[in-house]
Amino acid sequence: MPLVLPTIDQIEDYLQQVEDLVLSSLSSASPDLSRVSEAVNRLWQDVLRHSPQVMPPLKGLGAFEVPPPPPPPPPPKSFWNNTADWLADHPWRTAGLGLGIIGTTLLVGYASPHIRRHAKARRSKKHAALTSAERRQVVVVLGGDSPLGLPLIQDLEKKGYIVIASVSTPEGVEDLEGKCHGYVRALVLDPTEPEMVPYFLRSLASTMSRRFPITAAGDPHALPTTHLYVHSVVSLLSLPSHTITPPPGPLEHLDLHGDYLPYLQATHVVPLQVLQALLPLLRASPARAKDARANGLGWQSIVVCLPSTDARVGLPFASAQAMSAAATLRGVDVLRREIRAAGLASFGSDADSEVGAAMRNIKVTVVDVGVVGPVAADEAAEDLRGVVGEWTRSERAAYGTAFGSMLEHGAHRAIRRRPSHVANFVDTVGDVVGGGGRGRFTCSNFVLRWALGSFHELVRGDRVVVGAGAGTYAIASYLPAFWLDTLLNIPYIIVAIRNALLPIPPPIMDVRPPQEIASASAEAKRVVPQETPEKHEGPDGEHEHSASETGSEADVESNSGVGESWVSLKTKPADGGSNHA
Repeated sequence: MPLVLPTIDQIEDYLQQVEDLVLSSLSSASPDLSRVSEAVNRLWQDVLRHSPQVMPPLKGLGAFEVPPPPPPPPPPKSFWNNTADWLADHPWRTAGLGLGIIGTTLLVGYASPHIRRHAKARRSKKHAALTSAERRQVVVVLGGDSPLGLPLIQDLEKKGYIVIASVSTPEGVEDLEGKCHGYVRALVLDPTEPEMVPYFLRSLASTMSRRFPITAAGDPHALPTTHLYVHSVVSLLSLPSHTITPPPGPLEHLDLHGDYLPYLQATHVVPLQVLQALLPLLRASPARAKDARANGLGWQSIVVCLPSTDARVGLPFASAQAMSAAATLRGVDVLRREIRAAGLASFGSDADSEVGAAMRNIKVTVVDVGVVGPVAADEAAEDLRGVVGEWTRSERAAYGTAFGSMLEHGAHRAIRRRPSHVANFVDTVGDVVGGGGRGRFTCSNFVLRWALGSFHELVRGDRVVVGAGAGTYAIASYLPAFWLDTLLNIPYIIVAIRNALLPIPPPIMDVRPPQEIASASAEAKRVVPQETPEKHEGPDGEHEHSASETGSEADVESNSGVGESWVSLKTKPADGGSNHA
């Protein structure tokens, strides 16, 4: 009979039946098997209850108990607890610290009056030294009779400097010295006469050896041990003056020899010539300058004031001022770089002890001056129109419209803003001269100088702006040339758009001087009666031809653009004469 193997399903069914049979048999034979642990425990308790007491209890058969959690860690000790523990662990060190604190307290308490007296005596000695040093420091102000010169000189004298100022006329000497208190000496220097520079320098050298105040009685000469030394040079001559500034006009018309050369001589050549002569005096006393620097009296300085509009940008029809200011600015920049190079190169050399230290103590600063103080009356537009009469016909035709637009929107008045107070200019220049070292000393002032002084010096650099409009032109100078030219030409663009949109073009500015206009009017009145009876003659008539030429010339000069003006003169000579007038 063949062997038949069971399948997997049959095997699983068989195993399931066997498992069910075993479970049912075991359950029917011992129904209380699940309570065996409880029965054994009861049996053991009965044995313990009826047996001798020496039998140990049965362990491991009781109810399972969850063990309690571990206790939390103790909290960290505070600073005071740690300190108390350290003091308890180091009793000898604690005793030494206590004795030191007690001894220091007693020393400070008993020695404080002596310390205060010593500090007071030291401050008095330093103040006496500073007072004597202040009146030995000389500030040379070029252009003391300028509008900003007198307030600056009075402020410098009030701060303790001796001021030697230049004035352009002998009358200005008594005027300037009479408004001060004996520590100001005025010397004559006319910037338009360069031959006066050697005499001014000799007078300055003589003034450096005299005793101040100049009103004091006795020997006018100072002792050799109290000789003065130059602390700073301030140039106001580089600012434009109304007496020597050429009238506004195109660069094409500028008379370089007659107008620009005297102006350049007064605002550029003479100030730099004086600076050349004073540089040896600035480095002649390095020991005194070093002591002044150590006592907080500031650097030795060269301060050159320039007009902000001319030095930063340069406006149309103001070429003379812009060229002179640019030349002076470039020269001062070169001077500053040369002084720095000389001071840095002297480290480690034989000249480091004297000349090198003196060169490192000189600071060169440029002050861009905007509109400051009461502004002088601007030249009237009618007077400027009369100046245009000196131009050639080609210049009138090329620049007349633009110049008239400038007069119309007031660009000839430079910066049309509310002027800054003179005190702002005086404080700015005084701070540069003193290097921020003068003024009332307080604790907060010292902290501010120590914390912000270097940063302020770094941000301000060697060029300072003061006055209305100076900051605006300083920012505008950093713009690209195309953007800057566009901004400066906006007024002219607006005027051109307005003229193009008007239904009737505005009258053209008559650029002829008043004398020429009056003479032309009188000539027209004499010509009209002669032309009236001949107005029907041919165009070859002598009188008609003369009147035609006169009218055409007037039309060209007034930029009317009418090329056939002889036609109107032929038909209406009376009208032509009136137009010519």
